[in-house]
Amino acid sequence: MTVLPRLADFRPHRTVPDIDLEGQVVPGLTGEFFRRPDGDRIATVGVYRYRGAELFMAWGYVGEPHCRWTAYRDDAGWTAPHEGCPRVRREPGAVTVDTGRDRVTLPAQATAPEDTGTRPGQAGAGVGAVAPPTVRDESHTADSGSLCATGPGRQRG
Repeated sequence: MTVLPRLADFRPHRTVPDIDLEGQVVPGLTGEFFRRPDGDRIATVGVYRYRGAELFMAWGYVGEPHCRWTAYRDDAGWTAPHEGCPRVRREPGAVTVDTGRDRVTLPAQATAPEDTGTRPGQAGAGVGAVAPPTVRDESHTADSGSLCATGPGRQRG
């Protein structure tokens, strides 16, 4: 078990509005990314807010193919972290985030070809991992701006 990262220990790196999850842009979902040196690596945290309200955070190290940990925020506070990427399912016109306490469905616009499969998440069948966000600058993983490198992302300058 790990603890939530203390954002005060990190430096702001980049903020990306209208990020994509599972190949679908989610208007109103903003990813705010932070970094800090950790020995010979760079630790990173992505905090995701929907219309200003914290939804989840994921963290790990730059260059890793997937997030190490994820925690979700709801009325009761932050959930205990779970290993791996956020649990996200792609649906027609939406993505659903499984917080372990609730399922939060967010309206989305497709940016990648539709498919019916999702990559299984740690917590149950049919729950997928987050696709790369819109920025590919190695902020977190080997392929993305913050989270899991599991599918196509929309490129931004």
